[in-house]
Amino acid sequence: MTTEAELRESAMRIENAKAQLEGLGRQRELIQLAVEEHARARETIKNLTTGKPGDEVMIPVGADAYVYAKVSERREAVLGVGSNVSIQRAPEEADKLLEVRIDELSQTFRKVSERAEQLEAMIQQATEKLQEQYDALQAQ
Repeated sequence: MTTEAELRESAMRIENAKAQLEGLGRQRELIQLAVEEHARARETIKNLTTGKPGDEVMIPVGADAYVYAKVSERREAVLGVGSNVSIQRAPEEADKLLEVRIDELSQTFRKVSERAEQLEAMIQQATEKLQEQYDALQAQ
């Protein structure tokens, strides 16, 4: 037989799970933004390397803002590697590094999505069980 205290405890567990689910949703959004940012970086590097020195191009600077710049003789890209450290690489190497990062982020996105799906299923089951327990308690 279920008591009111057990019902409250079950309801609290469901609310905690919903909060976790919300956190996973925010993580997915941030990961998706990072993937898009890396894809824009790859595209920008490709555009700069295909242009001729002196060509005018638009460079994204974030927040859907762009600046005009001229393609220079230098073709290297500078990539952040963490802890305020950057490395200079040939465009092909930079493209490969960004592709690896995109793949890693995509894998993380899939894992977070799978966890969110599991949590949603658990919340659904727990909610149904809680309703059954509540109905049984009311029938007493």
